[in-house]
Amino acid sequence: MLTIGCVIFPSNAKAQSDAAAGAAILGGIVAIGAGIAGVEQFKEQLEHKAVEEILTNHNMTNFKIKTSTLDGVSFKDVSSMSVVTYEIDNFDNQKKYILFSFSSSGWINENGVVESIRWKLFNNEEWNNLMKVYIETASRKEVSIEDVGLFKIDTKGVRKDKKYVVFFKKLDGDTYLTNDYSDEFKVVFNEGRLGLYLKNTGDETIKYSSLRGSLVQISKKAIMRAHSHMNYQ
Repeated sequence: MLTIGCVIFPSNAKAQSDAAAGAAILGGIVAIGAGIAGVEQFKEQLEHKAVEEILTNHNMTNFKIKTSTLDGVSFKDVSSMSVVTYEIDNFDNQKKYILFSFSSSGWINENGVVESIRWKLFNNEEWNNLMKVYIETASRKEVSIEDVGLFKIDTKGVRKDKKYVVFFKKLDGDTYLTNDYSDEFKVVFNEGRLGLYLKNTGDETIKYSSLRGSLVQISKKAIMRAHSHMNYQ
């Protein structure tokens, strides 16, 4: 009996262990699925807000809007994001736009997206002017606005056809290069990223008091995607 008992109990223990491991794996899969679902729901809420912004403040009736900013982003990291970029095709005039939504910390909670969002729509001319300042800030070299529309932007610098014409400065994480873009923004370059410092501007200061004086940084991929959307598609 003792021998039989020694055979049976380890078998039961292994079964329990396997069951616990299976439950842990299943729980992990459910958690991952919930996280993905949460991000997708959040993207839908953000897109809804962006559509409301366009319909309320911009003269568009037929358009397409998309964002890739949240691709590959975990739900845990969503609330720390300070800017989301949208690519817009306006079918009314066949023109393209880039829409930025800026936000302060705490802009998302258990109920979803909150209202502390500041919007900025760029047309082709405004976007290329921004990229001109970005390139000149990052390289400390002057470029023409005509060339900016032909440039391909990547992590190293800018290319014209397959040849690099400007290289970005290689900086450590503690070095920042800055330049004025407009009364609204100052461009800040650090480690390849485009930073926008939101200035205090008139009535906007009151409306967006939680955002004024804030530095938001846009990823390299978002810049490359937006520039391609505005100039090459």
